[in-house]
Amino acid sequence: MFDQRRYCNCRRFPVAVGHGRRHCTRRSFFYGLSAILVGGGLALFWHLHARAKAALARGEDILARWQIDAATWSDFKTLNDEINRRPECLFNELSIRDEVPTEGIEIIVGKTAIQIDGSIHRFPAHSTPEVTHSQLHENLTGPSYIELLLYYPGGGHGASGVPIRPTRTAVRFPVVGTAWRDARIIVAHFGGLLPGKPDIFHGTGDGNNPEDLSRCCSCGYETYIYKSHCPECGSTLQSKRWSRRFGFVLSLCGLFITGLMGTVSYYMVPQLLQPGVEINGSRFSGNTTQAFIVLGIFGLVLSFGASAMFYGLWQMKTGKRNIRVVYSMVGIFGIFALVAMLMKKMGL
Repeated sequence: MFDQRRYCNCRRFPVAVGHGRRHCTRRSFFYGLSAILVGGGLALFWHLHARAKAALARGEDILARWQIDAATWSDFKTLNDEINRRPECLFNELSIRDEVPTEGIEIIVGKTAIQIDGSIHRFPAHSTPEVTHSQLHENLTGPSYIELLLYYPGGGHGASGVPIRPTRTAVRFPVVGTAWRDARIIVAHFGGLLPGKPDIFHGTGDGNNPEDLSRCCSCGYETYIYKSHCPECGSTLQSKRWSRRFGFVLSLCGLFITGLMGTVSYYMVPQLLQPGVEINGSRFSGNTTQAFIVLGIFGLVLSFGASAMFYGLWQMKTGKRNIRVVYSMVGIFGIFALVAMLMKKMGL
């Protein structure tokens, strides 16, 4: 009856009181969690930008700085608008204002950040965004400029549930004639041609350490320069150092899955082989068909865990990837997901 219902604030039609409250609670939780994630992400974003700006102001790791006069900046803006209209060119994410102060625009280029007209663009080493290409464009009739091509990997879903796709943009900024030498150093630095600062995950990338060698599984392209994607075919690249570390993690995960499922199988298989018979104080209450389905799932999970463990050990030893093994593991996982979906549909 309608008199036994109440209106929920988030609906335009009457719903049962219990259901409406649960619905409102779920929506409130979802929106609250989304707000926390978005707010936290924005706070972290501005914090990192503020740190980068402060570091440039202190003069830390600065490669070069120069001043662009108003006339040159105006010419560059006209050139940039023309480049952005070309379908084959990536859009310049640098915001260029129309009014230029009489003293001109200052450009400060650091090893991990660039400040242009007060705007900060961060390029952390081995992180996002990745500089996939750097080039100095020398123009005889117009302003010369440096172009950095950027790659944002994306992945996952946004707060609205829409997939976050990989994005490619660019950063272009003008160069004055007195900064040619500095411009070439900048291009070499962001292009990975200069030795980088080694850390626990990456080497210098100058070719002196064989662990820095990255190889493409699709086309065989090899390089010592840090790149996440192959410039020839677009497939992912992974250095020997990363392959060994990834293999270590993969072997631990495989060992955990194998050990867990091995223990479960040790206690459950005797009962599954004899449905309805009490063994060690417990029994499987399903029929023979259900028992064989469960045994098949156990076998798939054990196969997946063992494959991950041995493949991880092989990666640790060789520092290589084998795309066939990866496809096989994906296939096993796909079969497992298909069986689980069929069981759910059959009500087993």
